[in-house]
Amino acid sequence: MKKKRKKISKVKLTFYLLLFVGTFIGSIKLFNHLNFQISNEDFLKLILENSNPYMEKSNKKNLSYYLVKYVLNIDFENPATIFQTTYKGSIATSSDEIEPVTNHSTYVEDPYPERGLEKEPLVYIYNTHQLESYSTENIEEYDVTPNVMMASYILRERLNDAGISSIVENANVSEFLNTNNWNYASSYKVTKLLMQDAKEKNPSLKYFIDLHRDSVNKKISTTTIGDKSYAKILFIIGLENEKYQENLAVTEKFSRLLEEKYPGITRGIYKKQGPGVNGVYNQDFDKNTILIELGGEENTIDEVLNSTLAVSDVLIQMMKEDGVF
Repeated sequence: MKKKRKKISKVKLTFYLLLFVGTFIGSIKLFNHLNFQISNEDFLKLILENSNPYMEKSNKKNLSYYLVKYVLNIDFENPATIFQTTYKGSIATSSDEIEPVTNHSTYVEDPYPERGLEKEPLVYIYNTHQLESYSTENIEEYDVTPNVMMASYILRERLNDAGISSIVENANVSEFLNTNNWNYASSYKVTKLLMQDAKEKNPSLKYFIDLHRDSVNKKISTTTIGDKSYAKILFIIGLENEKYQENLAVTEKFSRLLEEKYPGITRGIYKKQGPGVNGVYNQDFDKNTILIELGGEENTIDEVLNSTLAVSDVLIQMMKEDGVF
């Protein structure tokens, strides 16, 4: 005679489920003491898809919450997803399971490659100095290197979302330098060639944005507008370009519009010439070539994000006013 199985009441089942979920959520704190391996590209997707909520000081959910949610595919506010997960990444629990940070590339691959093939793009975004990086404050335990290329992809996504077709240059500038045995100062020579190639392939291009990161301290590179912290913006104009007045006029308009919408966000326009500086910065290529120093090395990625969104906001406005879009 078969024994009857004892039925677990719904109350007990719910209790066990909640106990399991509560224990699991509580264990998230452990991730603050582990090396959480997530690529720069996936981290950038987190920023773009979640509008950076985990970085906001007012948000009680920290970075670990969103990293676990993203990599493990679990929504802790919907416990059923625990049983529907598809593991995306890996977690290293000891230092000998991960490669030394010095061996990690600081480049950021395109998080959305299909967006890099836009038809008739209007904006070309590039980084003459692709390895300029930002602070890893709040994210140092997650093996991520935020840099200016992240800002480029953020800018592209926001412009594309607004209907302005844009592309990011992802060719490796350092490889060009090494192959041709050129020094670091020749980086602008490399990006000039890349700009020419992009223009030949995309005659529709109207604006050329070169994003950099300055080396000033955080007190100089940061401002607060409302309840948000921003990486301050400095524009560079090379006076050794014979037609620099045209670049200056465009840059002055950009700077003015930024200050009107985001008071205190800019550090003005720095005009450079003479020995020891480039003096042109590829601004002889087109009057709409704009060099932006976006924050400093002590700025966090959330501050860079806020400023990049401000840049996209104003660039869209300027393009509308100029009848380009």
